[in-house]
Amino acid sequence: MKNKNPLYVVKGKDVLEANSLFDMVVKKFNLAPTIQILQNIFQILLEQVQNFAMFKVVKNIIDYMVEQVQELGKKLNSTFGV
Repeated sequence: MKNKNPLYVVKGKDVLEANSLFDMVVKKFNLAPTIQILQNIFQILLEQVQNFAMFKVVKNIIDYMVEQVQELGKKLNSTFGV
């Protein structure tokens, strides 16, 4: 199904269609490699969980990062009105 009001990202001579505001930001600022690095960091952290104490440490780190992304999302929503 085709999106009725798609978002577009212009990169040089190329025009890319974005599926969401997040996808638009990722494409506009070329954040795909950064997201891949964050996924790898999460994977490494989760592999370290051997007991409840380490679980709490990893959970706090992930909660903090998610909170930062949510705040960024709120700022983008208020800026772009999407």
